[in-house]
Amino acid sequence: MKSMLGYTLALTTLILTACDQKLRFGELGSNQKAEAIIPIEDIPSVPVYKKTSGTCSADSSTSVVSCLKCEVPPLPPVEPPMSLKARQLLQIMSTACGVYNKSYGSSYVAPDAATHLAKLNRCSPSLYKDSAPTTQQADLISRLISQDASLLNKMFGGLWYQPPYSDNFETYFGLEVGEAAQVFCMQSSSNVSGGLYPASYWQDSQDFNYKLPAEYVAANGYRDGLKSCIPESQNNPWAPSGPAATQKTCIFETLTGEAGAEITTQVSSWLAQGYTVGADVKNQGLCLSISKIDQISMSQGEISVGAYKCQ
Repeated sequence: MKSMLGYTLALTTLILTACDQKLRFGELGSNQKAEAIIPIEDIPSVPVYKKTSGTCSADSSTSVVSCLKCEVPPLPPVEPPMSLKARQLLQIMSTACGVYNKSYGSSYVAPDAATHLAKLNRCSPSLYKDSAPTTQQADLISRLISQDASLLNKMFGGLWYQPPYSDNFETYFGLEVGEAAQVFCMQSSSNVSGGLYPASYWQDSQDFNYKLPAEYVAANGYRDGLKSCIPESQNNPWAPSGPAATQKTCIFETLTGEAGAEITTQVSSWLAQGYTVGADVKNQGLCLSISKIDQISMSQGEISVGAYKCQ
């Protein structure tokens, strides 16, 4: 028992002595190799996508994809609340005054549209009333507005009384062709005056039972409107009131990369939010407007998609 105890103490001393020494690691010999076996596995490549976003240029020059520009809505025009009849007269006389008539003289210079507008800007629907044109009146107005050179020359380049064209003109607008030339082209008259009568009135002027045709009764009503709105336009020109309109702001987003779930998810989101969407399929040389996700769901290879929205 005593010998066993002595053996145990000796062994313990030996172990403690060893632990008290510094550990040293020897180097591998030149003929020795350290080897480690590392398993090699196929690592799938991760698709890389490029995203961009920003604010569209106000001049609509921003390209979202090659076939889609960011169309920024223009500011609504600030125009006086004129009747359709007044606008038609303005448009016709802006062209008709460019047709030279010997009555104008050699120094004549055709006034511009702004000059005509200065005489008609107060001709509102309540003053210069609209009316449904007859078939003949509608045809005449359409041809004059579309700048039918033959008709313009016939009505404004020579004698102003050219029935049935001049009759249809005066019963619709409430002034004779010659009066229109004097007021708007030569500007020798500041306004219309007196009444409007057909040729039959002058032929039967001694007939006390003469009855003015219904179309001339109506035309004199339009004429009364002109008599009021022309001087009002010149003396108290229309001006816009209230806050000025502000242009809408448009934003765009794009995504470029491998066709697949990432692309279709983004396009679906844009469509759901009301964006205007386009796609540029690179390997097909195809660019198209997108309204349904089916249009690109089968696409392969690199694709660029983009969208914009205005608010």
